[in-house]
Amino acid sequence: MKKVIILAFVCLLAVSAVAGEKSLTFASPTTLNGKAIAPGDYKVSYEIKGQTAEVKILQNGKTVATATGQVIDQKEAATHTAVVNQKNADGSNTVVEFQFAKEKQAIRISSEGTAVGK
Repeated sequence: MKKVIILAFVCLLAVSAVAGEKSLTFASPTTLNGKAIAPGDYKVSYEIKGQTAEVKILQNGKTVATATGQVIDQKEAATHTAVVNQKNADGSNTVVEFQFAKEKQAIRISSEGTAVGK
């Protein structure tokens, strides 16, 4: 009986979700999942379930863009919260990763075609 309870607890931990919200600034026009994000201050809200994360970009309490990402481990904790962009051939920027201050995990955004909302 004791083993069953421990096993159930371990399974519950494995499927539990971790949520968070961080402030960040987009310095230049960027897209996330095909949605335009103008330069300015935003909040990134995320929910991690296992190795997958659902991400929302919020401004003034309204959702601007959403995407799905993969939770990745980094060798060292990030020094600050940041968004990592990819410069496209046409000069535009696309979000590829979110890093969070003092955390060793980051969220790498899935390709535009597989992101939430597509």
